[in-house]
Amino acid sequence: MKWSTVKSFDSRVYSVNDYREWEASGQLELSPRFQRRSVWTDIARSYLMDTIIRGKPVPKIFLRQKIDASTGRSMREVVDGQQRLRTILAFLQDGLVIRRSHNRELGGLYFSQLDEDVRLQLLNYELSTDLLINVSDEEVLDIFSRLNSHAVVLNQQEKINASHFGEFKQLADTLAHRYFKYWVSNKIITDAQVMRMQDVSFTADLLIAMCDGIQSKKQIGAYYDLYEEDFPHSAEELENRFHATISAMVSLFPEGFSQSEFHRVHLQYSLFTTVYHLIFGLEGMDKPPLLLDEINPKVLRFRLDHVDQVFAAEDHTLLPPADRQFLNDSRRATTDTAVRERRTAYLTNLAVTG
Repeated sequence: MKWSTVKSFDSRVYSVNDYREWEASGQLELSPRFQRRSVWTDIARSYLMDTIIRGKPVPKIFLRQKIDASTGRSMREVVDGQQRLRTILAFLQDGLVIRRSHNRELGGLYFSQLDEDVRLQLLNYELSTDLLINVSDEEVLDIFSRLNSHAVVLNQQEKINASHFGEFKQLADTLAHRYFKYWVSNKIITDAQVMRMQDVSFTADLLIAMCDGIQSKKQIGAYYDLYEEDFPHSAEELENRFHATISAMVSLFPEGFSQSEFHRVHLQYSLFTTVYHLIFGLEGMDKPPLLLDEINPKVLRFRLDHVDQVFAAEDHTLLPPADRQFLNDSRRATTDTAVRERRTAYLTNLAVTG
């Protein structure tokens, strides 16, 4: 049996204005037949428009081209991308605005209120499109079945990222990406883990501690939900505090962490919460008797190096009880709330008393 290798699609690029003109002339069919039934929230629609306004890419659109037998006109049926196109077209008709939490400069403005150059850039924005030609319903379903067969199963953070668009999500994304070299060069998170958004997950975990005290890693999804519509903290202040904490850690360990036990992600978490606690104070933790600027940096570094000595000890049974507990908390249930709190308390005590 011979199989046809003739392509049933063309990869093309159409501008936002092309889609607007097709919709105005009745040549664009926003059919829900092949669409998921979920409707985007206002915050998701705002996030998409901010992405486009910033000139960043969005997922491609799938159209099926067909001829209207009664008029002889070409019709374009949206097979995948309905919510994206509905959002874009609604924005062009002043049906929604971008939130200020997504774009401080253009947030709150309707399309008609934007400067002319911004409107033109938006209308000329190119949408990657696969045009399905002379394809039956059965073939459309087969195409998407094959596409989904090769899709990577999303991990928890990827699922969270796909369904959240609020200020907390943006802050976690921004900080994680800014510190890409820091995570990788210090062997805290690998390149492969970054590609699966483990840097964003870790950053979100740290931000949660900054906002609400030390929590279990299992609570990350719940906090994304809690902070999706209303984020009651100053993103700018949190960003500044995050930078200050990392800067202090880098000053203490100028050679980096790749050869230290602190490169382990759970110990990096605890070093961060400790340093943050010594600078700003953590909710739920006892106030330390000394703050970071009251401790001689050389003395503090000497004290923190004790952690490497604990791990290097040949006979752990000879270690003092506090060291043995810390070692155990660094090996079992490492992301539980109580364990994280004990590690931070241990490191804080180590930092201020030796």
